[in-house]
Amino acid sequence: MVALVPQQPARVPATVRRWLWRRDWTPDLLLAPALVATAAVMGFPLVFLVYMSLHKWSLIGYAAPAFVGFGNFAALLGDDRFIQSLLRTLYFTALGLATNLPAGLGIALLLQRDFFGRGFLRALLVFPMVATPVAMGLVWVIMLDPSLGIIRYLLGCVGISHPPLWLSDTNWVVPTLVLVDAWMWTPMVALICSAGLAALPGEPFEAATVDGASAWQRFRYLTLPLLMPMLLVAAMLRLMDLLKVIDIVYVMTGGGPGHASETINLYNYLVALSYDKIGYGAAVALVLFALVLAATLGLIRLRRAT
Repeated sequence: MVALVPQQPARVPATVRRWLWRRDWTPDLLLAPALVATAAVMGFPLVFLVYMSLHKWSLIGYAAPAFVGFGNFAALLGDDRFIQSLLRTLYFTALGLATNLPAGLGIALLLQRDFFGRGFLRALLVFPMVATPVAMGLVWVIMLDPSLGIIRYLLGCVGISHPPLWLSDTNWVVPTLVLVDAWMWTPMVALICSAGLAALPGEPFEAATVDGASAWQRFRYLTLPLLMPMLLVAAMLRLMDLLKVIDIVYVMTGGGPGHASETINLYNYLVALSYDKIGYGAAVALVLFALVLAATLGLIRLRRAT
C-alpha cells in the first residue's frame, strides 16, 4: 500500500506578496464601480443577443422562446436576401472609404494653405456633421427629385438635360447614398487629417525642399507615411459607421428600389421588428457585430504596425 500524501496548496511567491502589499489600490477601488457598470452595460446585451440567436422567438402572442441551437445561423447561409444585403454592405463600405479618405485628405491639405476665408471654411465643415442624418436625408431626397429637385436644374445649366434617376435606378442608388454619406462625414476625416498635418515636424520637409524634392515627392515620401496613423484612425471610425449605416438608407430609399439598397443593418431591422423574427434578427445582428469587430481589430493591428 502506498500512502497518499496530501498535496500542499501552491504558495504565492514572496515577491508577489510584497508587491500586492505595497501596491496602492486606491485608484483601482475608485475605478471599480465604473468598470463593473461598463461591463454590465456592454456585457449583458451581448450575452442576451447570443441567447436570442439560439432561439426561435416571436413577440406575437407572447409565445415562449423555442431553442433551435444554431438553426438561425444555418438558415442565414440559405437566405439569398441576407447574402445580398451583406455583399451590398461591403460594397457600400468599400465605396464609402474610397470616397471619404481621399476627399478628406485633399480638403485637409487645402486647409493647410494660407488663403482668405480659411477660418470660415473650417467652421463651415462642421455643419454637415452636426446636422441630423434623418433630416439631411429628407433634404437630399427633395434635392434629388427628378422633376423638382435643384440637382436636375443645376445639371441642366451645364447641358445635362436627362440625369439619372438617382434613387430609383438600381445602378445609381448605392453610389448616390455613398455621396450623401460622404457629404455628411468627409469633413470629420478632413478635421482628423488637419490635426495630424498640424502635428507633423517641419524639419524633414525643410530638408527635402533644400535637397530639391518636388511637392509630389514630399507628399509621397514624407506627408503620407507620417500621416498614416491618423488616416488609419479616420478609416477605423468611418469603417464602423459605414458597416452599421441605416438612417439615411431607411429615410431616402427604404432599401429600394426593390432591395437594391438594402444593407445588412436595415435587413436586420426589418427581419426583427417588421417580420417579427426576433431570434433570426439576433443572428443577423451577431454576424454584423462579428464583421465590425473583425474589421476594427484588423485596422488596429495595421495601425500598430505603422
